[in-house]
Amino acid sequence: YHGEFGEAQRTFLKNDLALVPKDKLVVLSMHIPIQTVNDQEAVYDILDDHPNHFSVSAHWHRQGHFFLGKEQGWKGVEEHHHLVHATVCGSWWSGTKDENGIPHTTMADGAPNGYSIITFDNNEYSIRFKAARRPANHQMNIYAPEMIKSAEAAGTQVVVNVFAGSERSTVEMRVGDSGEWTKMVLTPMKDPYFVWLKELEPLMPKEAGRKLPDAQESTHIWTGNLPGISESGVHLIRVRTTDMFGQTYHEKRSIRVEN
Repeated sequence: YHGEFGEAQRTFLKNDLALVPKDKLVVLSMHIPIQTVNDQEAVYDILDDHPNHFSVSAHWHRQGHFFLGKEQGWKGVEEHHHLVHATVCGSWWSGTKDENGIPHTTMADGAPNGYSIITFDNNEYSIRFKAARRPANHQMNIYAPEMIKSAEAAGTQVVVNVFAGSERSTVEMRVGDSGEWTKMVLTPMKDPYFVWLKELEPLMPKEAGRKLPDAQESTHIWTGNLPGISESGVHLIRVRTTDMFGQTYHEKRSIRVEN
């Protein structure tokens, strides 16, 4: 449905689920995110008899995993997982164009355009994000200075946007191959790269591409501070993340340290 959940929709959903065994996974697919539709608690009430449930939507042109509990009106024992997934057109095909004439169309939360691959196994499911025209293992961006002084290394902030991350993800960082892994902190914020892209727009000719939407707070950004680095040279910042489905991804970024 598309934001309206009136009597006809309630009747249809209730009658349809009456034919579904209680041990089956119920998946709702919609355009408007479930937490913003009118009369959303009516949906929750109908789903209440089914312990296995999941819903997916779009509309926002950014990505986020939401776990709805009693504060959001959900009455079930287990929180309801709702995914607002990425769009193939990203930010409506906005942004500067590459050599093939295709806009980068980065979404307002800093995630690339793409799609979700959902795998079902009886009443279990898992989700993998696929960024368009990128390798399957491209799951995050790491932001850090290109160069720092060794005296400034300790405490220098690293920002990581894990495109399909959620509050149930773990994100860790270390420097080099033998450094200690340290947990990063989930820090909802605007993606710094997207903010920079918006700042550049006034300098670009109209022919460069459609203007991007305003930056929106991302629910899947983590931050952490570098340890002290005394040795000059190029070092690798390594980040690994494991999502709620047990899928682990790695990424790295170089940083140059000068004494």
